[in-house]
Amino acid sequence: MPDTTQRTRSFVVPWPVVLIAGLVVALLLAFSGAYGFLGDEMYFVVAGRHPAFGYVDQPPLTPLLSAASVGLLGVSPTAVRVLPAVEAALVVVLVALISRDLGGSRRAQFLAAVTAAVSGYLAAGHMDTTTGLDLLAWALILWLAVRLLAGADRRLWLAVGLTAGIGLQNKDTLLFLAAGLALGILAARRWDVVRSPWPWAAISIALLLWAPNLVWQATNGWPQLTMASRIAGYAADNRAQIVPLLWLFTGPILFAVSLAGAVWLLRSRNAVPWRAIGIAGPVALVLVVATGGKAYYAIGTAAVFMAAGSIVVDRWLVRGHAGIKGAVFTVAALVSGLLIAYLTLPVLPVATYAASTLPATVPDTANQIGWPAFVSTVKGVVAALPPDERAQAVILANDYSEASALDLLGSGLPPTYSGHNSYWSWGPPPAQRTVVVHVGDWRPTDWSRFFVGCHDVAWIDNGLGVPNGEQGKAVSVCTGLKSSWTAMWPGLRTIS
Repeated sequence: MPDTTQRTRSFVVPWPVVLIAGLVVALLLAFSGAYGFLGDEMYFVVAGRHPAFGYVDQPPLTPLLSAASVGLLGVSPTAVRVLPAVEAALVVVLVALISRDLGGSRRAQFLAAVTAAVSGYLAAGHMDTTTGLDLLAWALILWLAVRLLAGADRRLWLAVGLTAGIGLQNKDTLLFLAAGLALGILAARRWDVVRSPWPWAAISIALLLWAPNLVWQATNGWPQLTMASRIAGYAADNRAQIVPLLWLFTGPILFAVSLAGAVWLLRSRNAVPWRAIGIAGPVALVLVVATGGKAYYAIGTAAVFMAAGSIVVDRWLVRGHAGIKGAVFTVAALVSGLLIAYLTLPVLPVATYAASTLPATVPDTANQIGWPAFVSTVKGVVAALPPDERAQAVILANDYSEASALDLLGSGLPPTYSGHNSYWSWGPPPAQRTVVVHVGDWRPTDWSRFFVGCHDVAWIDNGLGVPNGEQGKAVSVCTGLKSSWTAMWPGLRTIS
């Protein structure tokens, strides 16, 4: 086993790596407000304004941070996207540090940072979702694991436990990494890493930090298990997306770097100390496939494969014709970065974007467009109600994106409710609210179970023809409740 103890004592980050990380933040913030909010982002803000130890569809950390960001910086897409941009930059730094602790030179660290900066980490840093913080937690744990496997002080396990505990308050997918590392250590026979009491202390810390969410889940009927079963219902689609996502995330052109890194970790003699991590990545991916999870659930292992691949590329450069090979890498990095930006960032003028094929290709970007027009349409419907009906009106939205847009961006509107995910948990409308402005598709589809009559009065139009989740949906007015809200509310619940 190579002596890497001295290397793992250093925390110095080369300035070119810091520069690349800074450029990532600058680029992401420059485009952060170009189109608008994603529905999930607004939902997290609203959820965070209902503080709890958990929600139907995720643990509490991202909603609480999102609400805090808006509280500090105001209601804007940029406000909630500052933290994701910083998280993406930190991942870039961590990939470089992993490269260093795998034995990479300063040039390898630079190559690692570039590879991460022009990959799917850039896309993840644009939006305020649970994914950004999850990817950061995976990268940090993988870096700590690299150091531990190289012989670092075993007390470093405490940092692993702390990171895992905080990460589990954001997203449960860290369990895939935990299982992968456990099986990797077992397969690689690295008993020395877990022989001390520190790994067990780490598990205790992680469980202690995770416990409030587990208690909340238990007392609320484990809704995240229901949510997971709904996701698994699309298992075939999720599995079909894994290979394309791996290709795009690791760089449309630079994916070969991560592939080379995976081969190096699994086969090279120089990588023997870290073989357990090389095994952990495929294991985590297999577990995601087996459970029918979403394609990106195990994508966080890309950090270590990018780092390992940078060492392979560095040695390839050393073998001669460095200038030509360096030019090839530079072109590949530029093309990868431009393609990632074109596909996932709002780099095009909105009218140009609307006329392209991108809205159908990347729905998340399309779903950032049109929320002000959406809110304006609903306002118009409410304003057109007779005064006596307006005083008794309530807005009932089909899903949390629509409901949170009205809560966050609307003003002077009746209170908004929805049966979707955590919105249902926040309760039904008051009994005296008997006139309903319904937004979006009906869920459940048979409105006649709940109201005497409904009629469509307006349709959502973003004004650009962008085919997103709201375009063309109806806004209806419904009257004549067939029962009390309390009695009807269980039938309006949807988890998806």
